[in-house]
Amino acid sequence: METRKVQVTGKSTYIVTLPKKWAVDSGLVAGALVRISYLDDGSIVITPPEHGQDPRMKRLKFDNASIDGRTVKSAEETMRDLIGAYVMGYQAIEVYADHNHIPKELARAMKRTCHNLIGFEVIEETDEKVVIQDLLDAGEFTIERGVKRMSSLVSLMLDGLINYLKTGDTEILSEIISRDDEVDRAYLLISKQFVNRLSLIRSMEVDKLSLIESFYYRLAAGNLERIADHAVKIAEVFSHIGIPATAPPIKESVSVPQNLVISSIESLRKSNVSLANEVISENTLVKKRLSKSVSTATPVTAISSPEIIFDSLIRIGDYAANIAELAIDLSQL
Repeated sequence: METRKVQVTGKSTYIVTLPKKWAVDSGLVAGALVRISYLDDGSIVITPPEHGQDPRMKRLKFDNASIDGRTVKSAEETMRDLIGAYVMGYQAIEVYADHNHIPKELARAMKRTCHNLIGFEVIEETDEKVVIQDLLDAGEFTIERGVKRMSSLVSLMLDGLINYLKTGDTEILSEIISRDDEVDRAYLLISKQFVNRLSLIRSMEVDKLSLIESFYYRLAAGNLERIADHAVKIAEVFSHIGIPATAPPIKESVSVPQNLVISSIESLRKSNVSLANEVISENTLVKKRLSKSVSTATPVTAISSPEIIFDSLIRIGDYAANIAELAIDLSQL
């Protein structure tokens, strides 16, 4: 380890010289820009431009030529690459085609995909390339705020299931299904912000979560995303069969995992170990009751719609218990 003496010029400028070998190996020249990142322990990291100049550009090649009748890269693969580049924190993405035009349908697909990626916008489009830019102000969105947004959306989705069973209004089911897109958008942005933290890019000064806390909140977001998927699964069953004959036990059962989800998020945000343990214990009892409901509502010979509903409710409770366990882990910090 080397030590360097801090020098002061003027009245408020502090200067530390960089090791010559490091500067030469990094290709630094006079006027070069380096990135300075602040760590949670008060340390700083100096990164040369070739290791992470900001903003970063990712170039994705689309090739719709065929080899032995097989497309080299499909539009679906390009969309997956686009989403992956978003999560990895690239601020600009250029999709280009060598010796080919980008198909109009691919360009439309990219615009649709950008709609599901918060902050991403197509800023340039030609026959040969599409340029996408991240226009989101990082200060507008933190991981903690994102988890809060996801939990609110999930709660609304579960509320919708209860309201549908009371009213039979099918418009509520459509709202539940459409909200899942909002949950997915928030989840992808949380994933992106977490990767930024791993890359030593502090998303914003008011983000008070440590790196470890960010990791656990990212795990909690994953559980919320799965809860939303199961809410959609239940809504889709209702949209096909209407309110089933076993509605009374289902009505009573939907509100129970919803309460577990709400309590688990509260235990995470407040590091409330007592509440987290209550969620885990209550979920054990809920699983037993729901499993009993499955056995009484489902024919032995086939999987029925009520069984699908009760299975999803059980899984929602399990994901809530997972979040509660994360809260207990975090309380040890």
